[in-house]
Amino acid sequence: MKNHRLKRFLIRGGVIIYPTESCFGIGCDPKNIHAINKIMVLKKRNIKKNFLLISSSLKQLDSYINNLTQTQIDKLFKKWPGPHTWVINAKENCKPWLTNHSNQIAIRIPSFLSCFNLCKNTGMALISTSANLSGKKTLKNYREVCRFSNRHVRLIKGQIGKQKKPSTIQDFATGKILRK
Repeated sequence: MKNHRLKRFLIRGGVIIYPTESCFGIGCDPKNIHAINKIMVLKKRNIKKNFLLISSSLKQLDSYINNLTQTQIDKLFKKWPGPHTWVINAKENCKPWLTNHSNQIAIRIPSFLSCFNLCKNTGMALISTSANLSGKKTLKNYREVCRFSNRHVRLIKGQIGKQKKPSTIQDFATGKILRK
């Protein structure tokens, strides 16, 4: 079931906090610089640090990544859906806050149903970063999230998953594990 109201909220620069596999996450429309800035302020995050995207399908990532061969798609889906983030070549016109110095972008299709359905029901890929002050411990319960957030952030209720650690991050081209 599509959630048009939530999608409009996100497109207009809204920020959400929602349960993920291992903690609460913060998300927004990846194309909206005002929403990105809200997340930077809320987390006290370094402007040079990039974000990753979650989606419910490759189609939602079309405007961010180059076309892939079937072999490349098969490689992605050996780890997806799941808590595995791939760092892959970004489209040339991809927003700079989404790419690293090598013009790469971090992407993931989660298996955790609340994240997957959030993307599916809004029909869009979303920024996904942990809900916490940058460098501090991640938030694992609803009460902590309520204290952390402000009235401009929409809270999506739910339980976090059973993962103890954040997703693995792997370079798609080299296979190098960047975070385990």
